[in-house]
Amino acid sequence: MLSVARASRQMRAGCPRSQDWSHMSFQRPMVVSMVVCAAFGCTQDPAGDTAGDNEQRQPNVVFILADDLGYGDLGLYGSEIIETPHIDALGASGVRFEAGYVTAAVCSPSRAGLMTGRYPQRHGYEFNASVQDYGLNLDETTLAEVMRSAGYATGAVGKWQLGWEGGKHPLDRGFDEFFGMQAGSIFIEPSAEGVENWNPQRISETRRRPIFRGREVVEETEYLTEVLTREALDFIDRRHEEPFFLYLAHYTPQVPLQATAKYLDRYRHIEDQKTRIFAAMVSSLDDSVGEVVAKLREHGLEEDTLIVFLSDNGCALYVDGACTNGPLRGGKRWFFEGGIRVPFLLSWPAGVESGQVCEPAVSSLDLLPTFAAAAGAPLPEKPLDGVDLLPYVRGEQAGPPHEALFWRAGPNRAVRRGDWKLWEVNRATEERLSQITRTGDLLRDFEAPRDSPLGQVLRLHDLATDLGELHTVAGEESEVLEELQNALDAWESELAEPRWWSNRGTAAVVDGEGLQLIF
Repeated sequence: MLSVARASRQMRAGCPRSQDWSHMSFQRPMVVSMVVCAAFGCTQDPAGDTAGDNEQRQPNVVFILADDLGYGDLGLYGSEIIETPHIDALGASGVRFEAGYVTAAVCSPSRAGLMTGRYPQRHGYEFNASVQDYGLNLDETTLAEVMRSAGYATGAVGKWQLGWEGGKHPLDRGFDEFFGMQAGSIFIEPSAEGVENWNPQRISETRRRPIFRGREVVEETEYLTEVLTREALDFIDRRHEEPFFLYLAHYTPQVPLQATAKYLDRYRHIEDQKTRIFAAMVSSLDDSVGEVVAKLREHGLEEDTLIVFLSDNGCALYVDGACTNGPLRGGKRWFFEGGIRVPFLLSWPAGVESGQVCEPAVSSLDLLPTFAAAAGAPLPEKPLDGVDLLPYVRGEQAGPPHEALFWRAGPNRAVRRGDWKLWEVNRATEERLSQITRTGDLLRDFEAPRDSPLGQVLRLHDLATDLGELHTVAGEESEVLEELQNALDAWESELAEPRWWSNRGTAAVVDGEGLQLIF
């Protein structure tokens, strides 16, 4: 524990019921009385609500992942621009985590963390891919493998980005079915009728990647978000009579920003084109969530399905203000809160009481052990960094789930412990800064340094009083600074060397100091 009194302060533990949902655009769902019995210390009748046998049906698990969705881009996280009634209702039906984190500020290592329940840096997955033969180590156990070991049908729909050849394809990593792409691409033909487009670079330069069903390429011409939703609904239709795990990894609202008239018509009042398109894309994501929940309800599965929704990282600053990370500073690629703190929701009407708001920090690392606990699945042999969140949201376990959370991208690293947050980030040269003419420009001829030739900027913040990380107190809290650095050193001593090095970076001036980001 940190020896300074303020350093040992923890955010309020537990997940109180929200009493004021009046500002939301939905009706709060009824609490299902039978399902939270464990939270009040009673014993649920094992013979209740069974299908003729003495064992309760394993819950279905649906994990919906957005791509580059900002902390402030949803109604229930404060958006005043974008209407997200279906996602908001999902949060109202279960738990909204105020401090939900991912393990990296960019997509591929973030997905490696959530898919394994282990810090991606433990198995060398530290950066976005810069080599052809990238992907999860074959000796890492995936979420899908855990769920399949408990008898679940497993399906992945959408973005994979965790390797392809040499046994790294989704069908080789525990999924029975796969429909999607390796990484990002366009959403629809840019010249299609009614489509609006915006991108930091010309749409014609944006990569177009093939869509696969299993290992075979298929042709699709419709809007990608709707195509992936169609496939997710089809999976539920075909698998609804058995326990299933569905991983729906949307590409939206990542660049290129593209939307069809169906969604744009809801936001014609927004004059700025990129903001209008981004809002429309989030609406398409919200519709997708609504359709998935409706499909579960159609099959009588809504109560007995555990749904988790989050984003792979914060929204990108290079979309020139089209999105927002709300009160948080920074965004994708940054270890400021805006890059790693994301919308994070959990709903399970038959297992978790509705209307909860959880303030303690949780992580995408927690998904694997949480899903495994719900399914009754054995955990992988390798030690996990995540924890089962169910005892916390049921009131059975007190205190925060994590003493500390950590991040690293080469020499740049960060830690949150209690309310304290430390970020150590490399200084940038004037030459590097001069290469950046637009926020998010990539540095030319870049290979990330493995150390800090110009030294580092140390940013220490008390998130309880400085959520926006505007005022560093590194020069005033030397004892806290030293203890957090020691914690980082201890964590770092357990990590593997990166299996490939970064060749992507950018630079920016923050509070008068040049910073060099690595990802």
